[in-house]
Amino acid sequence: MDLQSPSVLAQLPRPLHASSGKTRIGDVYSLADAKKRKRYEVAVAVDGEAINIYNVQTPKLVTSYAVPPQSTFSCRPCSVRRKISKKSVVKRQTYAAAIKPEHQIKCFVEEISNGSSAPAISSSTATITDSRSPTTFVGIIPLSADDESEVDPFDVLAVHEDGRVRRLSADLKTQRWSIQHSEIAKVSSTHVVNTCFLIDLEDARKSLFKRRQDLAALALGDEAVDGTNEPSILLIVSHPKNAERFALQDVNVQMFSVPAKSGSQEESQRLRHLQTIQVPGPSGIDKVNSHSLQWNFHAGSAGLHLSFDKGFINTDLSQYAPSVTSQFILDDENFSSVMRVSPQCVIGASDSLVALYDTQYQSVQRSIAAGEVLSGTGSSAPIAFISYFAKLGIAVASKGNTLIGFDLTSLHSNSGPSLKRSRDGLLIDAIGRGIGASSAQWDLASKKHRSENMTSLHLTSPEQVEKWNQLTKSVNEATTSKNTSLFDKAVQSYFGSTLPSRGQYVNPESTLFLLSKIFTVENSLTGGDVVSSPSSQLRIVLWPRITCAWLISLGQLSSDNVEIALRRTLKPRILQPLATGSFIQALIDSDSSLKNVNHVLSGPSALSADELAYALKYFLVEARQRSGALEETTRAITNGDIATPTQELTRHLGDETATVKAVFKGLNTSIQKIHAHPLSSVTKALRSNLSRQELISMIHHLRLSLATGGYMSRFSENPPTPITIDQITPSLSLQTISDMLTSSVDAVGPSGWISALTSVNDLDDETDSTIAAATREMELISDMRSEISATLGGVEEATYLKGILREYLRFADQVTTPKSTGGNAVAKVEKEPTPGPSHLVRHEKVNGADLLVFARPGESEDGYDGDASGKMLPLSMKPVSTDVSRTKVKKSTGESKARSNREISYMRRKEVGKYSFERLLV
Repeated sequence: MDLQSPSVLAQLPRPLHASSGKTRIGDVYSLADAKKRKRYEVAVAVDGEAINIYNVQTPKLVTSYAVPPQSTFSCRPCSVRRKISKKSVVKRQTYAAAIKPEHQIKCFVEEISNGSSAPAISSSTATITDSRSPTTFVGIIPLSADDESEVDPFDVLAVHEDGRVRRLSADLKTQRWSIQHSEIAKVSSTHVVNTCFLIDLEDARKSLFKRRQDLAALALGDEAVDGTNEPSILLIVSHPKNAERFALQDVNVQMFSVPAKSGSQEESQRLRHLQTIQVPGPSGIDKVNSHSLQWNFHAGSAGLHLSFDKGFINTDLSQYAPSVTSQFILDDENFSSVMRVSPQCVIGASDSLVALYDTQYQSVQRSIAAGEVLSGTGSSAPIAFISYFAKLGIAVASKGNTLIGFDLTSLHSNSGPSLKRSRDGLLIDAIGRGIGASSAQWDLASKKHRSENMTSLHLTSPEQVEKWNQLTKSVNEATTSKNTSLFDKAVQSYFGSTLPSRGQYVNPESTLFLLSKIFTVENSLTGGDVVSSPSSQLRIVLWPRITCAWLISLGQLSSDNVEIALRRTLKPRILQPLATGSFIQALIDSDSSLKNVNHVLSGPSALSADELAYALKYFLVEARQRSGALEETTRAITNGDIATPTQELTRHLGDETATVKAVFKGLNTSIQKIHAHPLSSVTKALRSNLSRQELISMIHHLRLSLATGGYMSRFSENPPTPITIDQITPSLSLQTISDMLTSSVDAVGPSGWISALTSVNDLDDETDSTIAAATREMELISDMRSEISATLGGVEEATYLKGILREYLRFADQVTTPKSTGGNAVAKVEKEPTPGPSHLVRHEKVNGADLLVFARPGESEDGYDGDASGKMLPLSMKPVSTDVSRTKVKKSTGESKARSNREISYMRRKEVGKYSFERLLV
């Protein structure tokens, strides 16, 4: 399934200073009874412009607060919205930290009364004087307070890069305290605070402290608390200072408890240290780039998420020893942002695509090309994911100054905000979409994939690896330069001058590699609608004649194998569904003479009914065009208008067109191929791909094959001469003709035949051409009835003749035939000189049929004793074998000895039945 194109939620204002200005996006919370919950809104702080609040569920701008042009924000904003029910007031408070023009924490307060349409907006500022370190985090700590009280039920917590933590009142007029905890001071010389997270104690008990009851007790301390006066848990993530790249083991995560009450002056009562955690380093990762790191914390699973330029890592902090529970690393990709959307899935944006990845099975669930995301805006800015709203199924991201949303509702089978969702990350959804090998599936140059590829390619020695590397190098050069001869030479050099034949083992990985170089894929919009989902269109890069003929003979050049090869080439991007007929159309486009498509259709590879129906549609249209051109040319020659029929045909058909023979060969071969499918599938494919007029044309062609195949004429009659032998080559069997006629008639359907009858009856409402066409269709039905009757008569006569000749046929089946059969045997007999009268051959012609009659031993050239010995079956009804070996092997010693003439005659006599008219010639 494809990832849908994102929708535009809002157009964000640009920073005043485009080169240095930034846009920071934070969360919006609701607050009720000291419980903080996330809202379907985001707060956007734009340097030098404003702080805006946008609704994600119903995309719109909720409110906006202007800031001075010199304002530069240092961290993400935070907004709180709560209802004061007794006052009928909705109050929103938005906080942001600025470092210019001076270190400040700004607050914008907006109150909306039910009876007032205009909101009342005010602002306040707290200037930072005791620290010049930028603020990296601003959050709220819920308190217990009455809605009627003038005091807001929360405090503001701000954390600086140097580790200083300060607590302010909601109106920023009072600073509760400002400290640099001793545990933070221990590492302040070597580490700086990168990001922080505030978690409610209720959520921490469910996941973070689920296995650590000691930490839960330590967080509460000695004070008695109730449900509305619980402390909050603060996580501080610190990086090594002034380090471009560092190991993950050098990252510290410090956990503190922040009491709801702020009256105490002791450090342990203001900020209670719980533990310090070192982030475990996953295998395969040495150092990471500090500029590409993005941290996030999921309170429901106690997972600390790290996204960087090569992937995603999830660390479970609820364990006694924190461990990496899942990781998703792609060395070949460069991610701008990765975000968790479920326990097993993440969504990531790289240079090539935006995709939904399964971290458990290392697979791609859905994807969309990065160039197709807001391609109309012309913005080349990277995509940065902000937040995921699980109940809405929307992943919010920013691309430049555009706020976009990815719809992931199909990630779950349930639609709507259901609390119980189906499990995702199933193994069946990951089959065939793995990205472990990525695009290096057939490349052995990388040491990391060498052992895996050697196993899949069955390469057991360095010489074989070198030979494979030489093949890939030569094939890549041939593909780039479109050199078909170089391609064939490389394949013959690897497999041998005599390529393996059908039945001999050929590693399928090698043939898939060749197909991935012969075919390529292009994205196209179905139906010409830009809103439609894109599909993939096959194209042939080059057609190496020897290699393709070999692949066709093996049965490997099929649409399924081509799709598998291209899917591996495009990894980790998901191959879009191939349009119906892409494989056949690619073969047609590669060669206007239709030799390629006819060669593939004649091969042993299986094609789907829809692909074959598409081929029938093409060949029927081409046959109609050529038939019309031939009729016009014949009419013009008869009237004396032209004297050069070749020029007239070229004018109608073009210079480089397929011959009539190639068109009808493809048509009949397609009919034979599609007949191998069940009739129900054939009827469905014909109805889906062929128009009514094309179905009628196919019925006419099958009638012609029926008439010229000798199935409608009696044994004593000469069959009708076909218009051209090309129209019935290769010939169709009676079963194929009858089954395909049935499917074609069923594909037209009762409504199609009834509409023709209606057109004949309504003569006044139709044009002459429509009436003539409808009349011909009605006559077609009566003609088919008579043809079916004649065919049944022919079948009855054939059955009658078979009953008469049953004994002859049974005797002929018992006669040992030579190993050479068919035309080869006849050619061998005709080439070899006849040694005597026992091998005389004569030709007879019966009702237009050429027969080759072999004389029996004892017949003379004039037909001596022909009727008695040549056309009479032996009385025993069993063939007599007179071929006796001239040598024999003794059972006791195994010695080979020659038989005497007397013994040979005796053995021949023993072969003759007791009652027989056979004569022995010695």
